[in-house]
Amino acid sequence: MKKKISAMVAAAAVVIGLAACSSDGSTASEAGGDTYDVGITFSDLSNPVWAELVQEAQSYGSEEGMSVNYVDATSDAAKQVTQIENFIQQGVDAIIVCAVDANAVADVTKRAQDAGIKVVGYTQVLENYDAQYLVDAYNTGYANGEAAAAWINENYADEPVVEWGLMDLPTFPEIIDRANGIKDAIAELAPNAELVATASALTAEEGVKNAENFLQANPNLKVIATIGGGGAQGGNEGVKASGITDYDSFGLFGIDATDIEIQNIIKGDPQKASISLGGGKAHGRTLIDITGGLLAGNDVEKDQYMPVEVITIENAQAYYDEVFGK
Repeated sequence: MKKKISAMVAAAAVVIGLAACSSDGSTASEAGGDTYDVGITFSDLSNPVWAELVQEAQSYGSEEGMSVNYVDATSDAAKQVTQIENFIQQGVDAIIVCAVDANAVADVTKRAQDAGIKVVGYTQVLENYDAQYLVDAYNTGYANGEAAAAWINENYADEPVVEWGLMDLPTFPEIIDRANGIKDAIAELAPNAELVATASALTAEEGVKNAENFLQANPNLKVIATIGGGGAQGGNEGVKASGITDYDSFGLFGIDATDIEIQNIIKGDPQKASISLGGGKAHGRTLIDITGGLLAGNDVEKDQYMPVEVITIENAQAYYDEVFGK
């Protein structure tokens, strides 16, 4: 049964803006010593959090005796299957998979396991895997919706109708659950809120476009909630570009707590909150720790979940100083 939970505090490390499509790590012989070869295939590295993740996984992996190579499937399921097949042919020791389509990689991940390769899933639930690191999708969305509803009740409780828009990403079942959590929380906790616009957003560019379109079609819109940091970053700029100058009158709510999101909250921009799931850098290290444990033959918990923490103006500066401070 899905539960509604309050945010749980967890340490995180998040940075944004790293562009990456593929990178070749050093070979085991070049690295020296007992080095494992690890392949990572990501659904789409235009996501700034995921781009940071693979960079950190490669850097941290080298410290932990792993030669890490990552590739970008660019949202192409067939391409991702080929990438995993290539990793199998190369004889890697482990493959980390952020799936474009979990069903599409079911057979090839089974072949990897049959070849003695450890398979680690990330965000998308796989059929064949040795361990996976997942989002508690519904409760993450619900925490986002809670923050949005609290802001609506604080600023527009007396309004009969408060229009809001949602940037979702219905490509993935887990993201659909996240969006449902947002919608359920707002419906339950801010009953005067009315959803009037939806559009998909993964990147900041899509976020800008969606926010501008939302506000052009719905000039009375007061709130935008997003399922990820890309949409939130872009949405914040799109709201400002649409001519809204009283940022206190508009609330934008994101998930990922990227560097830019937190700075926007601190500055008093339209973005009022974001949900930290630990962040790309922390996720990269966690995935390497999980993979290293499997390769060492340790007893690794098969299903592990990311932390959930709400970041608002009340804790944004402290969070920024801890996570992004130099």
